[in-house]
Amino acid sequence: MSSTSQLPIQEPLLRGRLQRLPVGVRWALLALLITSCLYLVSPYITLWRLNFITVNGPTSALSSVVDIDAVHEQIQRRLNKERDSAIGEVSDAFIDWIQEAIRRNGAETLTHTVTLDWLRQLLLTHDVDGVGFRPAIRSAFYSSPIHFKVQIGDQMPSPDSTDVPLPTPVHLRLGRTWFGWRVIAAYY
Repeated sequence: MSSTSQLPIQEPLLRGRLQRLPVGVRWALLALLITSCLYLVSPYITLWRLNFITVNGPTSALSSVVDIDAVHEQIQRRLNKERDSAIGEVSDAFIDWIQEAIRRNGAETLTHTVTLDWLRQLLLTHDVDGVGFRPAIRSAFYSSPIHFKVQIGDQMPSPDSTDVPLPTPVHLRLGRTWFGWRVIAAYY
């Protein structure tokens, strides 16, 4: 008989360490792991809900996933240029649209033009075969533990070799609230 055949079979190192922990600590670690996984997945679930409501629900239902007052505030902050904003680089079309809205409506421009209906129409510009904007999402990732960035669509010329470009990419910023993730900024 060889000497190696009489050695006891060793347990995996990790399992041995976890078994040495008290039961309460193991349950706490498991709860922490599950909570972390749910937190990491939660903005993606909000995007799925936003897409579903945009396609199927009434426009008023968007208020459950969109903080329209925060969207107004972020656009005002971006227009101020002296204040920080969640809005990044905006397109010329967005600037032209805001300028035209200011000329038409004056000081109350954001409350009249930046509405849930406006956001719904903006998201539907990237509707793919009637299933919403979800297939057009190009990037979606955390920018901080409480902020999430989304880009819908690419900035490329249309494939049919005409000079008509595809819709401008839409950018969303989601912010964490006590009740979940909500859209706090939208621009293109």
